[in-house]
Amino acid sequence: MRIFGLLGVLFLLSTPSFADDALFGLRWGETMEDIKRLGVSGELQEDDGHLRLFQTDSLPHGPNDTKFANLGIDRRFGLQRIQWVSKDIADGPSGENGIALYKTMKRQLSERYGDPKSSDEEIVGSQSSASFYRCLAEDGCGAFVTVWRTPETDARLRLMGSANGKGWLEVVLLGPDWNDIVSEKKIKYKK
Repeated sequence: MRIFGLLGVLFLLSTPSFADDALFGLRWGETMEDIKRLGVSGELQEDDGHLRLFQTDSLPHGPNDTKFANLGIDRRFGLQRIQWVSKDIADGPSGENGIALYKTMKRQLSERYGDPKSSDEEIVGSQSSASFYRCLAEDGCGAFVTVWRTPETDARLRLMGSANGKGWLEVVLLGPDWNDIVSEKKIKYKK
């Protein structure tokens, strides 16, 4: 059942892309007030005077199995970063459901953003199937990650794992002005 919940929302990823469209019913450049008017509720996690980090579990067109999403909203550029995290994937020790969900989302994101810039999908060595998600949590043991780059958006999809054997998906999207925000922060901290 969990697979169908995530697959149902993947339809949203395959809709035509417009320059200002992010995912999940959001648009690049939206202010905190714009986002709240869409019915998004949550908590302000951090505010450095320029960039605000807002955490929510209620996106306008978010997957049913959203655990949370962190929205990076700059005072000057508006929404420029989205981190979406799924609830834990109901899965066996081999990670087959997680891999299937990862591949489905990868296909949908590729339809939206084109061919990936890079993709790494491997488990190194002879890991037993019982340790699939633990392996993903260890550096150098395994990875399922794909990256896309377009003029409007940088996107990264990862199948994540934890030491206790749980898995989840993560999508990180960076808007068209994200590099300007990072550059301004670097200059500010050098002074």
